[in-house]
Amino acid sequence: MDYQTLKMLFHDRDKMVRLFCLRTALRDNLPQIGEFLREGLRDERPEIVAAALKGVRRAADSELVGMALTYLESPNTMLRAEALASLEGKSSPPVRNALCEFLRREDDTNLLATAIRIVGTFRSPEYMPLLKAFLTYEDERVRANAVESLGQIDNPEIVEIMKALSSDRNNRVRANAIQALWERGIKFGLNTLPEELRSPNARKRASVAYILGVIKDERSLDLLIGLLGDISPTVRNRAVLSLGLIGSTRAISHLLNAWSKEEESKIRDSIITTCLSINPELTMSRLSERYAQEEDSRHRATLIRSLGLIKNPRTVSLLAKALRDADGRVRSNAVEALAAQSDPELIELMYPMLNDSHNRVRSSAAASLWKLGGMGAIVTLKQMLRSSHKQMRASAAWALGEIGALQFSDVLQDLSNDADPDVRKWALKALAKVAKIA
Repeated sequence: MDYQTLKMLFHDRDKMVRLFCLRTALRDNLPQIGEFLREGLRDERPEIVAAALKGVRRAADSELVGMALTYLESPNTMLRAEALASLEGKSSPPVRNALCEFLRREDDTNLLATAIRIVGTFRSPEYMPLLKAFLTYEDERVRANAVESLGQIDNPEIVEIMKALSSDRNNRVRANAIQALWERGIKFGLNTLPEELRSPNARKRASVAYILGVIKDERSLDLLIGLLGDISPTVRNRAVLSLGLIGSTRAISHLLNAWSKEEESKIRDSIITTCLSINPELTMSRLSERYAQEEDSRHRATLIRSLGLIKNPRTVSLLAKALRDADGRVRSNAVEALAAQSDPELIELMYPMLNDSHNRVRSSAAASLWKLGGMGAIVTLKQMLRSSHKQMRASAAWALGEIGALQFSDVLQDLSNDADPDVRKWALKALAKVAKIA
C-alpha cells in the first residue's frame, strides 16, 4: 500500500485501522515510517503505542528513541516491556542513563532481567557496581543475567567474582560464571564437574549437563554422551540439548543409538531435531539405514512420527519411502508427516494412499489432501462411510472431524446412530470438533 493511502487512513482514530497502518508501514519499510511511529507513540491507547514501540526497534532517530524512553516509566507493564525491547542495540548516553534509573526502580523481575542483559551489552566498567548489586537478588534469572553481563566487562576484578560464583547453587549462574572464565582462558571450576555427575541428585546432574553445553570444553562431549543413558529423563534431555550446542558430528551416532532405547517421546523427538541441526545430510543417511534395517514395525512407526513433528524438508525422501512400508501404522504416520510439511507439491505422493487397504491410511490421506487442497478426499470418505467394516466407518468419522467442515455435520449426525459403538464414539468426537470450529 502506498504512503499517501496509508497516511489518509492513519488519520482515522479507529484503533484497528491505526494498527493496520502501523503494521503495514513496518512491513513495507516505508521511508516515511517515522511519521507513523511518532503519531503512534502519542496515542493514548496501549495497543497502538506498543505497535509503534516495535517500530522504534528499527529506528535510529533520536527523537523516536527519546519518546520510547518515556515509556520506561509507564504504569503499564506491557509498554515498559516494549520500551525495553525497542532499546536493544542502542547505547546513546540518554539510553544508558535511562536504563540505569530503570534498574534502580523496577520491581518486575522479567523486566529487570531484560534490562540487565541490555546493560551488559555496553561492556563498560562503570556499570559494575550496579550489576554487582543484583548478584544477591532473590530471582535466579536476574542473578544469572547479572553474571552474564558482568562477564562481558574487561576488568581484573571480574575474574575473582566469577571464581566465587562458579560454585553457585543455580545452574545458570554457575554456567555463566564458568563461561566468563573460560572465555578468558581460565578453566576454573571445570575439574569438579565429572565428580558432580556421580551425584544422586538429578537436578545437580542436569545442572552439570547444562554447564557442559555452555562451556563446550573438550571433555564435554564424552561426559554428555555418558548422560544419554542417565536414569533421569530431565538429565537425558538436557544432555541432548547440550550436545546440540556443541554441534559435533561425532555425537550423532551416539544420539541415534540413544533414540532407539529412549522411552520418552519428547526426548526422542528432541534427539532427531538435535541431530538434524548438527548435520542434516549425515543424520538422514543414518536414519534411512536404520529404517531399512529395522524389523520392528513399531520402531519404524515411531521414527516416522518423530520426523513428522520436526517438519524438516530434508525428511521428505525417507517419508516418501515409508509410504510403501508393509505396516499400515507406518504408512499412516508417513502420510501425516508429509501433510505436516504443508507443501502442496507433495500432494501427488498422497493420492495413491486414498486407495490403501488400511483404514487409518485412507482416512489420514483424505484428511491431509482436503487440508492441502487436493481432490478425491470426499469420494474416498463416502466409500469408507458405506463400508461394511466398522473400522472403515470409524476412520471416516475421525477424518471428517479432522477436516472440521460444517457441511459434513449431517453425515456425522447419521454416523452417531451407527450400530457399532466405536463408530458412534468417533462420530460424536468429530461433531464436537466441528461445533468447536464453528
